[in-house]
Amino acid sequence: MDGAHLYSVQLMGIAFSLFLIISVFLMVRARMIREKYSLIWFAIGIFTLVMSVFKDMMDWFSNLIGIDYAPSAFFAILIACAYLLLLNMSVSISGMKMHNKALTQELGLTKLRLDELEKKLSEGESKSSI
Repeated sequence: MDGAHLYSVQLMGIAFSLFLIISVFLMVRARMIREKYSLIWFAIGIFTLVMSVFKDMMDWFSNLIGIDYAPSAFFAILIACAYLLLLNMSVSISGMKMHNKALTQELGLTKLRLDELEKKLSEGESKSSI
């Protein structure tokens, strides 16, 4: 590849990273995403930014983990991050499902108690009117 093409890919990586970081920051401010999830996205954005700015670091890192082609190592890391995000979301969804089940059961019991109290109240009114 020629130098101009590598430079444009590097600029696209930097632009994407900055767009991701700024977007996540704005979503946190607007309360569209919780802080604990934003930390993962900030980490991915910063990692992408560092690897885009310092392309020699990506070569060094890919050699360290035994991958000859640096972009392949980069995409492997991003795919691993995606899997971790999916696992994190699965855990969160499972927790919310259990919480919703508990709330539904509590609501059902509360409705039953309310119905019983209304029945007792209506029986008490009918006895007092006789």
